[in-house]
Amino acid sequence: MVQDFDSAKVMLIKYLEEIKQIVKDKEKSLLEAVDYELDKLLKNDFNLAVLGQFKRGKSTFINALLGEKIVPTAVVPLTSIVTIIKHGPKVKVTVYFLDGSQKEITVKELEDYATERGNPGNEKKVKEIIIEHPSEFLKKGISLIDTPGIGSVYQHNTDVTYEFLPKLDAAIFLFTIDSPVAKNEYEFLKDVQDHAVKIFFVLNKIDYAEENDVKEALNFTAEVLKEKLGDEKIKIFPISAKMALEAKETCDEEKLKLSGLPEFISKLDEFIIKDKGKALLLSSCNNTLRFLSKLKFDIDLKMGAIKTPVEELERNINILKKKMEEIEKEKKDMLFIFEGESKELLAHFNAEYEKFKNSEYPNLETALENYFTSNTALPLKELIEKSREYITEKTLKVIDSWKEGELKRLAGASGKITERLAKKVEKIITELQELTASMFHIKFESFAVIEDFKEAGYFYYNMEPEKTFLLPTPLSIAPFLPDFIARKIALNNLKEWLKQQFDRQCGRVRYDIAQRMEKTFKEYYNYLEEKIAETADGIMESVKKAFELKKYGEERMKSMLEELEALLKKINKIEGNVKELKKHLERTV
Repeated sequence: MVQDFDSAKVMLIKYLEEIKQIVKDKEKSLLEAVDYELDKLLKNDFNLAVLGQFKRGKSTFINALLGEKIVPTAVVPLTSIVTIIKHGPKVKVTVYFLDGSQKEITVKELEDYATERGNPGNEKKVKEIIIEHPSEFLKKGISLIDTPGIGSVYQHNTDVTYEFLPKLDAAIFLFTIDSPVAKNEYEFLKDVQDHAVKIFFVLNKIDYAEENDVKEALNFTAEVLKEKLGDEKIKIFPISAKMALEAKETCDEEKLKLSGLPEFISKLDEFIIKDKGKALLLSSCNNTLRFLSKLKFDIDLKMGAIKTPVEELERNINILKKKMEEIEKEKKDMLFIFEGESKELLAHFNAEYEKFKNSEYPNLETALENYFTSNTALPLKELIEKSREYITEKTLKVIDSWKEGELKRLAGASGKITERLAKKVEKIITELQELTASMFHIKFESFAVIEDFKEAGYFYYNMEPEKTFLLPTPLSIAPFLPDFIARKIALNNLKEWLKQQFDRQCGRVRYDIAQRMEKTFKEYYNYLEEKIAETADGIMESVKKAFELKKYGEERMKSMLEELEALLKKINKIEGNVKELKKHLERTV
C-alpha cells in the first residue's frame, strides 16, 4: 500500500515537473501554482482547512483541536491572512511579509497581525502566519489552515479564502446551531467541493441549545446540504468547541466527551490513517488537470489560428474586434447600471443614517437627564464626571449597535449588486472563449478563470470611535451661584456637549462607511474589468501572432505547427496519465 502511494506520488511529481518545463516563464501565476503543488507533494504537506462563515467559531474550534488558546478568538474578523499551523517541538509563531522578510512573534502578539483590529486591511503587508505547535494531531502530517471567514463586512477576508481553495486537500466546514444554513454558505460549499477531496461537516455551539433542538438543527442542516450538494451521505458532527477547549484546559474528561469532539477526532483520525496520502494525491491530480486544461486551450488556439487561411483569419480577427467592441459597450452599460445601483444603495444608507440620528438623540438626552437628576447626592464635580462617563458609554453602544446592523444590511445589499455584476462578467468571458473556440474549431472545456467571484460586495470597515471627549466644566462659576442653579447650568452644558459629540461620532461613522463602500465598489469593478481584458488580450495576441507568422512563409508556419503539435501531444499524454492515476486513486480511496 505504501509502495503504491510512493510510486503514485513520484509519477505525479514527474508530470508536474513536465508541466513546469512547458509553462517556463510564459505565465507567472500558472507557474507559481505548479510550484506550490510540487512543494506540497515533496513535503507531504496535507492542507486541512477550517472553513465557514464569519462567527461560526472556527478559531475556537482550532484551539480545541490544539488543546489551548493559540489563535485569536475575538469577535472582530481576521484580516486577509491565512494562518498555517504545523507540527513543531514547541510553540513558535512566525509572520511572513509580502516583501520576503519574516519576524518571530509571541502568541499574545498574534492579534496585532491576524485580526482586523490589530492589522486593519492588512496594512502591515503580511503574506501569511505560520504557527508551530507540538500537537499530536499535527504530528500526523497535517497542516491545519485557519482561513478568514466568508460573509463578514471585510471583502478581503472572503477573497483570500476563495484564493486559498485550490491549495486545500480536505476541509472541515463549520455551521452553528444558533444560525441556519445561509445561501452564501452552500454556494461557497459548491466551490469547496471542486477542490477538497473530503469535507467534514461540523455543527458547532451545541451547548447553546437543548438536546431536541440540536437533533432538529442536525436534521435540517443535513437535508439542506443533501438537496443543495446532491449528496445523500452527508454526516454532520455535533460539537461544542468552547466546551471542548474548556475541558482540555481543565483535564475534564467527562466534559470533553459531552462536547462531541472525541467522536469527531476519531473519524478524522480514521481518514488520516487510511486515506490522507491518497487524498493528497487526488487533490493534486485535480489541480494538475486544471493546469493542463488551461495549457491545452492556449495551444489549440495558436494552432487553430496558424492553420486558418489568411482571408478567414482576417475575418476572424474582424469578428473578434467586433466582439471586443461589443464587450466595451457591455462594460459601459454594466458600469452605468453598477454605478446607479451603488449610488442608490448609498442614498438609502444616508436616509437611514438621518433617521437613526433623529430618533436616537432624544433618547440619549433623556437618559443623561435621568442619570443626572437621580444622582444629586454626589458632589457637582464628581456628578459631571460620572454623567459624562455614563452617557459616553451609552452613546457608543447605541452608535455601535446601529453601525453593526447597518453594516450587515449593506453587506447583503451590496453582495447582491456585485453578484449580478460578476455573473455578467463571467458570461462575457465564457462567450468570448466559446466564440474563439468555434472560430478555430477548438474543443472548449471550461476552466477556472475567476476564483473569487462569490461573496463579493462586502466593504472594508476599520474604525474605532474616539472615546475621549472634552469635559464641560461650569465649576469656575459654581462658588458664586446657588447649588441648584450651578447643577442646572452643568446639566445644560452636558446636553450641549452630548449633542456635539453625538453628531461628531455619527458623522465619522457615516463618512467612513460611505467612503469604504465607494472604494470597494470601484476596486471590485476594476478587478473584473481586468479579468475581461486579460482574457481578451490573450486571445487577440495569439491570433495576431499567427497572422504575423504567415508573412514568413509556409516553412516557418510548418515548423511552428510541428512544435505546437509536439507540445500538445506531450500535454495530452500527461493528461491521459493523470486521468488514469486519478481513476486508480478513486477506486482505492
